[in-house]
Amino acid sequence: MILVALFSILSLLPIDATLAQQRVDSTETVDLYAHTDYTMGVKGGRILSTAPPYGESRSALLDREINFTLYPTLTRDIKLEGSVNYRIHLRSPVKRTVNLNVSLYEIGTETEIKQVSSALIALPVEDKINKYVLGIPISHTFQNESTILFSIEPDPDIQSLTLYWDGEKTATSVSLPIPLEETFNIFDLEILDSKDIPLKGANVTILVDNRRIWTGRSNSIGEIRALVPKSGDTVYEFIVIWKSIIANRTLYHTSENLDIQIRCTVYSLELLVRDLLGFPVEEAKVVLLRNDSIVDQGNTTIEGRISFLQLPGSQYKVQISRELLILFVPISVSNDFDIQLSSDASREIVLRIVKPWMINSVLLILIILTSSLLALNLFRKRKKGFREYDFEYFYKMVGGDISSSSSVMISGLPGSGKTVILAHFLIKSLRSGKPCIFIVNLDFPSNLREYLKGFEPDLEKYEKSSKLIFIDGYSASGGKESSEKHQISSMGDLTGLGVQLSSCLEELGQDTDVFLDSLTPLFTMLRDEYIANFIHSVGAKTKGVNGRFFYTTGSAVGRKGLNAIEALCDSVIELSSTDEAGEYQRKLRIKKMRRKHFERWIDFRVDGDKGIMFRTRNSRKSKL
Repeated sequence: MILVALFSILSLLPIDATLAQQRVDSTETVDLYAHTDYTMGVKGGRILSTAPPYGESRSALLDREINFTLYPTLTRDIKLEGSVNYRIHLRSPVKRTVNLNVSLYEIGTETEIKQVSSALIALPVEDKINKYVLGIPISHTFQNESTILFSIEPDPDIQSLTLYWDGEKTATSVSLPIPLEETFNIFDLEILDSKDIPLKGANVTILVDNRRIWTGRSNSIGEIRALVPKSGDTVYEFIVIWKSIIANRTLYHTSENLDIQIRCTVYSLELLVRDLLGFPVEEAKVVLLRNDSIVDQGNTTIEGRISFLQLPGSQYKVQISRELLILFVPISVSNDFDIQLSSDASREIVLRIVKPWMINSVLLILIILTSSLLALNLFRKRKKGFREYDFEYFYKMVGGDISSSSSVMISGLPGSGKTVILAHFLIKSLRSGKPCIFIVNLDFPSNLREYLKGFEPDLEKYEKSSKLIFIDGYSASGGKESSEKHQISSMGDLTGLGVQLSSCLEELGQDTDVFLDSLTPLFTMLRDEYIANFIHSVGAKTKGVNGRFFYTTGSAVGRKGLNAIEALCDSVIELSSTDEAGEYQRKLRIKKMRRKHFERWIDFRVDGDKGIMFRTRNSRKSKL
C-alpha cells in the first residue's frame, strides 16, 4: 500500500513528546544505519547495518534511485508488527518542494524482490542540511537468508538535490520494530589499555569466517555495543584497530550475549628537549609520525617535557623544531630521529640552537653582499633604459595588500600569465599565515604542486600544518582516481564543490583565502546564471570568514557571462598578450578596485625563477 504524506523538517516543527515516547515504549526498535563500505562486497558499497555512523559524512546527488542493502543477511525469519521509521538528510541549493518515493523491499534467496513498505512524500527543502522523519505502519515477515533493501527514488525532473549519510549529524537510517533479544546477539564491549584507561574512538571490527559482519567505534569512555544476527554457536573474531594499527585480536566462541573487556597493548613516549648548554627548551614543537602521517603533536612545557600516551607498538619518526626570532625574522631549528616503540620509553634530545649573535653576523654579511649585487644589477638595468621589479611592485600599484572580505577576478587570453599571478597571491597568503584552499580543475593536483614548488620549495609544510588544502575537480574528468581528501566527481558538480568548500572553510576557520583556476571549463558545461550564482555563493562564504576569493577566467567566456561575473567581484585584474616582431609581449592593468589604484597598462614578463617581473621605463613618470 502506498501512503501519501507531507511532513516537515524536524528542527522546525517539534514532535509531541508524549506521542513519541508512547511509540518507543510500545515495542522494541532496531536502527539500521546507511553506510558506505566497499569491503562488504555489496554493489556500490552502500549498506544497511546496526553499526552506528562511521563518522565521515557521505553524500550523493539524488537524481536517480539510491539503495542501501542490509549486510549481513538475516539468519532467521523475522516478523515485524508496528511502525517503520525512515530518517533521511537532504539539502537543495534552492528552496522548493520535492517529491520522493521512500520504500522498503525484501530480497529473497532467489533474488526475487518484494515491496513491503512505501510512501510517496512531498518535502520542503532548502540550502542547508535538514533531517526528515516518516513513520509508516508495517506488517510483514522477512524470511531466513533474505535481506532488506532501503530505497529512495526522486521524481524524474528533480536536479541538484543531495542525500547525506554516515555522519554523526547526518545519520540516515531505518528503524524497524524487531524483537531484539530473539534476533540479535548483544555484545557490550569495553576497550581499555593495560592500565584500565579507556581507548576513546578505537575502531572495532567483528568477523565470522574471515568475513566482516560489523564495524563501529568506542565512545568517550571506551564502550561500544554491537548488534549481530543470532546464528547459533559461532566463533567471533574481535579486531581492535587503534591509531591505524591492530592493537588486539580476540576470539570468542558463543551463541549468547557478551559483556567483555578487551585490553590493548599500548605504550607511552616521554621526551625531554634541551639546548646545547643543557637548558630545557620551552615551546618546542614536537610532531610524531608513522609512514609520513601525523599520529600526534604538541609543544614542550616550561621544563622542556612532552608525553605521548596510548601509542601502539610501531616504528615512529619524531620531528622537533623551535622557532627563533633573529633580527625580527623567524628562524626554525629542528632535529629528527626514528624510534621503534615496543615498551614505555623516554628520550632526552639536544636541539642545536645557535647563539643569536652568530646568526646576526652571518645575516649582516649576507645583507651587505646582497645589497651590493642588487645595486650592481640596478645600475646595469638603468643603462638599458628600463627597470624591472618583482611582484611586490603590484602592491604599490594598488596601494597595499588586497582587502579582506573581497573577491578578485583575473581575466586574460591563454598564456597571458593568469595562473602565474594566482600562484603569487597564493604564496603571499601562505607566507602571511593565512589558511588557503586551492580548487583545481585544469590539471592533476600533483602537477600543480610541482609547479607551485617553483615559487615555494617548502610547500609541503603548509599542507602538513593544515594551512593549505586542495580540492580536486579534475582527476575524475581526467580518468584518474584522485588521492585527495577533498574531491568532486566532475568539474560541473557545483553542488558537490560547494559542500567540499564549506567543509574546508569550517576546518580552516577565519581569514581563509580561496583560489580557483579556472572558471573557463565551467562555461563550456553550464549556463551563465548557474556559474554567476556559484561565484556569488563562494564569494559570500569566503567573505563570511573574512577571507578573499581569487579566480581566473579566459577567452572562452562570452561577453554576457563575463559581464555577469565581473559585476559580482570587487576587483578585476586584466591581462593581455601579443606577439610583436617575434617577441611575446604581456601587459597588466587594474580594471576595477575598491580603493584608489594605478590604472594604466604595465609591461611584464614571466621569469622562470622569479615569476612575474614588471618592466617600467627609466623615467620619473613611470614611478608610483
